[in-house]
Amino acid sequence: MKGIIPRCWIMALFIREDRQRLLLGDGAFMFNKKQQHFAANKVTNTVIDVQGGNGVLLAGQTMKAANQTFEGYIGDAGVSKEEIEVLRRQFINFFKLNVPYEVVYIMPDGSAIKRQRGFVVNAPEVKELWQIFPEYSVTMNFEDINYYKYEEDPTTGEEIYEQSATLLLYDAITGGFTWDDKGLVWDEVGAVTAPGKGGTTTVKIDSVSQVYPIWTITGLSDNPVLENLTTGQKIQYSGRVSPGQVLEVDMLNHTAKLDGTNVIQNVTGTWLSFAPGINRINYITENNNAPNSNIKWAEVVMQ
Repeated sequence: MKGIIPRCWIMALFIREDRQRLLLGDGAFMFNKKQQHFAANKVTNTVIDVQGGNGVLLAGQTMKAANQTFEGYIGDAGVSKEEIEVLRRQFINFFKLNVPYEVVYIMPDGSAIKRQRGFVVNAPEVKELWQIFPEYSVTMNFEDINYYKYEEDPTTGEEIYEQSATLLLYDAITGGFTWDDKGLVWDEVGAVTAPGKGGTTTVKIDSVSQVYPIWTITGLSDNPVLENLTTGQKIQYSGRVSPGQVLEVDMLNHTAKLDGTNVIQNVTGTWLSFAPGINRINYITENNNAPNSNIKWAEVVMQ
């Protein structure tokens, strides 16, 4: 983790949508003793619409994230009132409404897991400004119920995705038996076997729940389409990705950027998810000689 030394307790690194970071649980923003991490998700019962194996009607159940409150205190006895005021403003100004956050939980051994799409549901608060240990709190709710494995580049702080796959260009199916240039007359070989390429790509997801990948397309690619035959989902970008350009489609955060520019208006279809196990994926474009595209994702380690 960039600039973070694991301690004998859990720390929580908040990463805002604009990539600004705030570390809670260490230094100026310690946790209090009653702080609890990894709030259990809630199971909600909806209308009765599922029939069990014995014919009994069951309540259809879904899972939603419970609110997570982060509480602690700012500074210590050696911090001046003026310094505490600076830290107070830093804490309050970091948390904004209608902005998604990632929360990375850093373990004492240096490993980490992440929650995604967290939003502030209770305004950040710092109580009793002029006391020695002013207390802070902020409460978040997560649209995504999952905890993901997390790694990052210790130099840049950018997330490293351990899981990735190359998606073959579906329409460029070649391989199998072909005829060589000389044929039977000259070398008595004739039919030879060429390595196959293209067609449907099989992707295996070793995860406890579905994952939402990041799809990267390098030009040239006209009107690229990604289809998950396993789930029946399909998404398309309407437009050209020219040679040298890179289109990145984030299925979880619902973003599409062409060389960093927002092109979400050109995306149609369903934001793809990959189910645990085997997924059969088609990458389709109007260019038969287009490069293969790529996906990357983080495995779900707990719900």
